[in-house]
Amino acid sequence: MSSPENGPVNNYDHDKYGWVMVAVTFLNWAVIMGNTKALGVLLIPITHDLDSELWLIGWLVVLYGLMLNCLGPIVGALCRLLGVRPMMVFGAVLLTLGIILTAISPNVFAMAIFIVGLAGVGSALILFVSFAVMASYFKKKYALAVGLSTMGIPVGVMAYGPVTQMLLDTYGWRGTMLLLGGFSFHLVACSMLVRRNASSSAATEQYQEVTQSDEEENSPSEDGRVRGTNRTNISSETRQTVSGGWARVCCQSIHKAFDFAVLTDMQFILVVSSRCAPAFAYSGVVVYMVSHGQLQGLSEMQASFLPTSFGSGNIIGKLVMPLLQQMGIKVSMTFWACFASCVVCVSLLLDAFVTPFMGQMVVTGLLGVGYGISIQAMDVIVRFIFTDDRLVNVLGWQGLCTGIAAGLGGLVAGWINEWTGSFNIAFYLYGGVTLLSIPLVLFQDLYAKRRSL
Repeated sequence: MSSPENGPVNNYDHDKYGWVMVAVTFLNWAVIMGNTKALGVLLIPITHDLDSELWLIGWLVVLYGLMLNCLGPIVGALCRLLGVRPMMVFGAVLLTLGIILTAISPNVFAMAIFIVGLAGVGSALILFVSFAVMASYFKKKYALAVGLSTMGIPVGVMAYGPVTQMLLDTYGWRGTMLLLGGFSFHLVACSMLVRRNASSSAATEQYQEVTQSDEEENSPSEDGRVRGTNRTNISSETRQTVSGGWARVCCQSIHKAFDFAVLTDMQFILVVSSRCAPAFAYSGVVVYMVSHGQLQGLSEMQASFLPTSFGSGNIIGKLVMPLLQQMGIKVSMTFWACFASCVVCVSLLLDAFVTPFMGQMVVTGLLGVGYGISIQAMDVIVRFIFTDDRLVNVLGWQGLCTGIAAGLGGLVAGWINEWTGSFNIAFYLYGGVTLLSIPLVLFQDLYAKRRSL
């Protein structure tokens, strides 16, 4: 029986420690996405203080999220090779350093290094691993678990928005970043709670196999003589062969750690493609939500409450599916994904026209509901395509694809604002792109049913 550290036999839905991992993942999402929202609130003062352009600082925030996602394949490989807990602790330390050092950034270049190079890398090491470990505890209750854990996203967005505005008014943006770094340091303690590896180490397995072969080769035979070749008589040609064998083993270990075979799975391609459409819009919406509200005529304080409305709607969206399941009403994930895409599209189109404060609060809340349902449905679909030991790699490759889409979406919104002075056209574009996920989800569902026949 293996230890908890190395991955015990799965007892899905009955291991109570799984709910501890739900809480850990919740806090990770809350702090990391809260930091993203805080940077969105601080966009304008940072732009003025560093004498830069709004689109450039906004794109740095988008790149922070892009780095968080694009490092997914590397995180999956490191998790297999080095273990879960060391990676998460190291990631929490990097995140803290990146946020704190941003407070002393003298220019945009230094800020890019701290936010993107340190905080972004640290966030990636934390999120992918904790989410994969949490998922390994659940099957039937996975929709509830993923709903509760990802609820940290809206909670972080809601809490960090107004709090960041108050800290900004009191301490300025640099003092605010120092305090946010202190909040982020709590994730080190959360990382220490991890007990289960999301996947076994491919390198360790390969190493054990070679060691066992060597022991058999050099073990004494029945007549007392040593089996195999005497190493003092090995020719140079044989040594080159052995060296080439070790090189081949290392290459195989790296290839297995990255799990490139995921990229050839048709279901994965379809699911990730459908996930990229809402991701293209999500990053720009989150980063520019407060700035868009101010350009629509809201005051700074009124605009800072838009994330609260978005977060409230997001919580409602994440509770709908588990509550209906508890009531015995089971609806397919395909329906939820398509329905959510329609809600997001309508909300984005309305957001460009509605200018009163209460109207923007309602539309932003509806947008949060749509994204809450959409992300949860996609997470459940991905969970049951692959086995537990491959989930961290699946999430990593998915993060890379959605991260690129999110980075492009944020960059496009910044350019459109620079050219037109508003984000309205960007929101029109976001709404249209989001609808592209519907045919992709339907085709994936059809393909999965044919494949199961």
